[in-house]
Amino acid sequence: MENRLILNSQKTVICLLISAFIISCTSSSKLMKSGNYDAAIQKSIQTLKRKKQNDNEVVILEQSYQKANDRDRDRIAFLKKEGRPDNWDEIFTLYARMSQRQQNIKPLLPLRVTVQNREAHFDIVNYDDEIIQSKNNATEYFYTHALSLLEKNVRVDARKAYGELRKVKSFSANYKDVDKELVRAKNMGTSYVLFKMKNTTGVPLPPTFEDELTKISLTDLNTEWLSYYTHETKGWEYDYTIVVNMKNINVSPEGIKETSHTESKTIPDGFQYVLDSHGNVKKDSAGNDMKTPKTKTISCNVIETYQSKKAIIAGTLDYFNNSTGQIIKTDPIASENFFEFHSWAAVGDIEALKHETKEKLGNRPMPFPPGFDMLLQAGETLKGMAKTIINNNRAVLN
Repeated sequence: MENRLILNSQKTVICLLISAFIISCTSSSKLMKSGNYDAAIQKSIQTLKRKKQNDNEVVILEQSYQKANDRDRDRIAFLKKEGRPDNWDEIFTLYARMSQRQQNIKPLLPLRVTVQNREAHFDIVNYDDEIIQSKNNATEYFYTHALSLLEKNVRVDARKAYGELRKVKSFSANYKDVDKELVRAKNMGTSYVLFKMKNTTGVPLPPTFEDELTKISLTDLNTEWLSYYTHETKGWEYDYTIVVNMKNINVSPEGIKETSHTESKTIPDGFQYVLDSHGNVKKDSAGNDMKTPKTKTISCNVIETYQSKKAIIAGTLDYFNNSTGQIIKTDPIASENFFEFHSWAAVGDIEALKHETKEKLGNRPMPFPPGFDMLLQAGETLKGMAKTIINNNRAVLN
């Protein structure tokens, strides 16, 4: 969800940049002809700030200003005639827009169309009364409507009420008891979720073990309308409960497996004299005794010890709707923690060993880790997995 929001925000920024680029590259005349009057006004204002005597831009500004105001006044007349109380917000926006529009051009006035020898005409109207009245009417409507939504005591309506109360707050920060009602809407619209660990294996576990498993922070998963808790508060009503239902907790026996192999090598072993047929030492041409090298084969037995041990916690991640008591979703979950260690010992002449074999020597068998410690490590992994699954399934908790 968070990734989608980020992506949508990026798309919005890109669209705004593209729109700004298109407007900057489009003439005020084309913008006016396309009905984009406020963009035409801004384009003309930018041009006239640089060069005030520009008859073409003055005329475009004059016409765009008139057309924009005419369109807004027509819309206001229709909305008032329609008589719907929820129209006051739009009416307020239209009056505020017309007021801001004339504020934007005031610094440039007066403007002349020199070719026609006349002063450009811009209606300057005080909209203060209309703005105040429409804002007050919109404020009253949103406040009253928000209270009626809260009376339904339905989560989705409470969220709508919260949005309307925020509008009330933006119109009038201290309107009636808007702050109190905002808190009520927030509480009513929020889904409160309790996270629990449950041991259903039938195997008693030390209290410290279960305490460690429940030490998990989910606050970074909270959203505007979703709040997670890992410790239950008496008297507080939770809308949903997520339970890690541990159905299998097991530590394997300590495994030791030995294998061996022998490596051999032929090495020099001095020399021997070369004898003739009579058993006498032969001489070479220089009169020296003749010799030949001797070799011998050495060997070494290598014993490899492989140690292994495994801890596993497996079960399900169950989502309960507390108002109905029904399971609304379940996901399998399992975490394993492995201990593996290799050690090598040599019996014999180690000079018979290959270089890579010699490098393995020196490791001695290690003490096996306690099963409790291995389960705690598996539990840490399990908590991370549970958090990921919960994050991926936030839409389930509406």
